[in-house]
Amino acid sequence: MENKPEIIRIKLDETHQQPTMVTKACQIKLSNNKTIIVYNRINGYILDALMKVVFNDAH
Repeated sequence: MENKPEIIRIKLDETHQQPTMVTKACQIKLSNNKTIIVYNRINGYILDALMKVVFNDAH
């Protein structure tokens, strides 16, 4: 039998990665005193929870 490992260790070259700038993706004005700003690096589950709270009657 050949010895075939099931886990292969790899190393990515980090010199080609460009830093991602955080920018504003959208801004939602709820009232005169309340504004929500969403940035482009927000996690999907956090955005989903935020949208459910803000638009709780949009079913």
